[in-house]
This record gives sequence, C-alpha cells and structure tokens, in this order.
Amino acid sequence: MLNLIECNPVELVSLTNKRDDSGQFLSRYKLDDGTGEEKMGKLQSNKNGEDAILVQRGSYTTNVDGRLITYNWIADTRGFRISKA
Repeated sequence: MLNLIECNPVELVSLTNKRDDSGQFLSRYKLDDGTGEEKMGKLQSNKNGEDAILVQRGSYTTNVDGRLITYNWIADTRGFRISKA
C-alpha cells in the first residue's frame, strides 16, 4: 500500500536562465520554502586542444524534515563530485 504525504504548495520566488553563443550558461531558481537549485557551465578545451568538454558546477537546497540542506557539486574532467555545504 502506498502512503501519501501531504505537502504544502510552494511558489517560485526567482528564476534565471542565461546562455551565450560560447556555450556558457547559468540556470537558477528559488522557491518560497527556501529550496532551489543553481547550476552554471562552460565549454573547456581538453588537453589536446581539439575538443571541448562541458564543465558544470552548482548547488541545490532541499528540505529534509523541516531543515534546509545545501549540497554543492561539480562535474568536470575528474568526474562528478558532491559535498554538503
């Protein structure tokens, strides 16, 4: 049997989406309960200089039992890494 959890509705407080022709971007949103996400990325040349990879970093904030917890992350040539802020 599936137990349903009652949730309060949330509203969008802010929203940003920016991109440019070089492949850089910034995306961010925040909700009125304090949760949200931010991520940015850019193309970076690899060692041989012929190809590019998309390097990204960001953070997200979630609500766990009434407590806001933020995690930071990065994805690059060394893989994906995450840490608690």
